[in-house]
This record gives sequence, C-alpha cells and structure tokens, in this order.
Amino acid sequence: MPTAGPPTRRQLLGWTLSAGAGALIGCGGGPMRASPNAAFLALPQAPSPGRVLLGMYSSSQMRGLCDRVVPEISDMRWLRRGDSVFVKLACNSPNPHPSVTDPEAVAEMVRFLKAQGAGRVFVGDQAGVEHVRLTRDGRVSSTRELLARNGLRDALVRAGGKVHCFDDQGWDGYFQAEPDFESVWKQDLWLPRILEQVDHVVNLPRLGAHSLAGYTCGIKSAVGYLRDDSRLILHQRGASFYERIAEINHVRPLRDKLRMTVTLCHAALTNIGPDFGAVRRFDGCVALASASLIDHDALASALLPWLDRGHTSMFDLYSPFPDHVNYWNRGLVREAWGEQSLEAYEQITAFRLGGSVEHDAGLSHLGRLQRYRPSKIQVLRQGDSIPQSLVVHLGQAAGGLFALPRA
Repeated sequence: MPTAGPPTRRQLLGWTLSAGAGALIGCGGGPMRASPNAAFLALPQAPSPGRVLLGMYSSSQMRGLCDRVVPEISDMRWLRRGDSVFVKLACNSPNPHPSVTDPEAVAEMVRFLKAQGAGRVFVGDQAGVEHVRLTRDGRVSSTRELLARNGLRDALVRAGGKVHCFDDQGWDGYFQAEPDFESVWKQDLWLPRILEQVDHVVNLPRLGAHSLAGYTCGIKSAVGYLRDDSRLILHQRGASFYERIAEINHVRPLRDKLRMTVTLCHAALTNIGPDFGAVRRFDGCVALASASLIDHDALASALLPWLDRGHTSMFDLYSPFPDHVNYWNRGLVREAWGEQSLEAYEQITAFRLGGSVEHDAGLSHLGRLQRYRPSKIQVLRQGDSIPQSLVVHLGQAAGGLFALPRA
C-alpha cells in the first residue's frame, strides 16, 4: 500500500511559515527565467486575432449562463445527438470553491450539454497527491470522497452527469500516451482511458494562483489526468516542469477531442494556491471562455493581478511563487514519494507573472507546439459593464496583446 498519506493542516501551515521565514532572511530563492521563448517568437504571428469571452455579471445565478456564453465561442456543430462528453473539472482537494471548480458551474455545463443533445456526460478528475494516492500497490483516500465533501458530486449528479474519477479505475485504467512530436515526456506519460472512450472533452477549470505554476486555469488543469508515476516525474524533473504540463494538452487523443475551455466562477484565489490562499469573492459571477486554451489562459493570467489589486488578505504576507517554488516542490516530492525521490530532483526555473506570452514558460511552449502565436486576442465582453480600471489594465497587459471593443 502507498505509505504517504495526505499532509495535515499543521504540515501545510508549517511549510508556509518555514518558507515565509526563509524569504524574510533571504533564503530559499531559486533560478529564474530571464529570456523569452525564442522558439515561440520564431513562429509567424497568426493572421487573424484570437477570441476569448470575458463576462462579468451582477447576478450570482449561473443557470442559463452557458446558453449565453458558449454560442460566442463555439457553434456546437461538433456535438451530435447521443455523443459522449467528458467534462474535466478541477478537484485538487476537499476544500470548497475557489479551491475547486464552482459546483454551480458544473451543474450548468452538464445541463447545457444535455440540452444540446449529448448522451452520457462524464464528469471527473483525480485530486492532488497531497490528498489522494493511487499506486500500483493500492490507494489512499479517493477523489470521489473529496467531490462529496466540496459539493461537486451532488451538483453534477443532480444535473444528470456521471461521476468518473480516474483513481476509481485502478492502476490499469490508464494508457501510455505516445507523443507524435518531440516531447520531454518520452515514454513516461500515462493518461486515463476515458480520453480514448469519449467523443469530446470540455475543460471546466477554476481561476486561481498556484504556488508552483504561478496560476492555474485551463492548461494546468491537465495535471489531474496524470497517473501517480507520471506525477512523480512531473515534480521530480523540475527543469521541464512547465513544458511537461503544456505537453499533456497536446498529446492525442486529448488535443483532438478538446472542444472548449470555460471558466465560470463566484470567486478566485489570488495568492498561494492551489488548495488555500487569498480568496477574492465577486459580487456576482465571472466567465472566461474560448475554443483556444492559449487565448483562454492568456486572459486568465492577465486577469488575476487585477483581481488582487486592492484586495488584502493574511496570505499576502508571503507568496511562494516565483522565488520559493523549489522549497514547496521539494517538500511535496518528499512527503508524497519519499526522501529517496529527491536524489533525481531537478530545480524548477520559474518565470515572472504578468509579462507577455513569450515569457510564460508553459503558455509559450504550448503555443510553439500548436504553431499558434497570436498577434492580438479579441476580448468579447458580456454581462454588466466591465470596470474601466480593468479595461485599462488589459489594454496594457501582455505587451498590448488584448483588443477590447467598445462596450
């Protein structure tokens, strides 16, 4: 049986306090990426602008929201009556939204897909190794239990979805993905068989900061697909940490079946993450949506700093990203896989958030793989008036990448 169980709240707090103390005395810093992704910059710019929807709504009611949001980014012609769909949510922990996907968002997406003619709609994830372990020898805890605790299970079942957690399928419930491109994964990438079995995939992440990745939304959510041995390699081989995350999204069949990424939320984590941190609650709800992972996450990463402005929290006293990612990652590897796993540890080279796409290690790597370098991303406004301060912020973010038509 696996020997490493979920860390306690005391352990998590201890890591935070220890890392924070190290930061105050100037310890624990790691390597930092200073140069943009040259391979991404070598791509020709896309001839037409990308598209991403940004909706801000004064009402907190999500029912019917997909009927407004999805037609702006997809004509839904890919969905034939009776087709099966897997909805990939984010359930990293037992904690409530925004540490996980909003339960109301899950219910709304399942309802929408059913109304559009979908047959079976599977919904699921596999939680982080801090909370759930599935190894060749057995399992500790389960994602299904976490779904029950954070409200996601009841929401998706009531809407007509079917719970499908990868750790419920056993060690052999995964297939060995074979990248058809030059990949840092080699033969080490194991993904759940449900990706081979369904007709379509819809990405339904949450919006938040992440102690190792900087932020978590559509691209980072793919880590939930990994089997335990692939998760070890992801965290252990830190030199290619961001590239590995990006490449999960580009292997078949996922890249051929992903139809859209939609984030519907009542709140966001603006510091630390992924399981806890500073919570920014909205007066109503917010939507981000795109058929392009790159367009979606470019906006998500630009939005988070604005959400953090003027919002104070005790978690603002310390931020693990980017200077102390290796302290946290080494602690995770040690707690989950044992001290011996650190013998092959490679340092994560983090990057500064808030820059242009070519400085975002994961986003630019996925762009290189997709051969997509946006010259502009058109932001489609929806809902109530977007604050002028956000309009100004987005106009300056990512090197002027976003184009916001007048409301």
